[in-house]
Amino acid sequence: MMAASRIYALLQEACTALETSDDHAIAAYVGFAMSLVEEKYGVGHDHLESVSRD
Repeated sequence: MMAASRIYALLQEACTALETSDDHAIAAYVGFAMSLVEEKYGVGHDHLESVSRD
């Protein structure tokens, strides 16, 4: 079985790093990949909730 929660966590780390670097377009694609993993395997949560908004 695929380690969906680990893949989701790696995608979340990538999304957070991209958002921090202001690469919002790429972060949107990573977020889309996260939603596909979340929908198919039932793992994860909103990828932007951990990104701080200043």
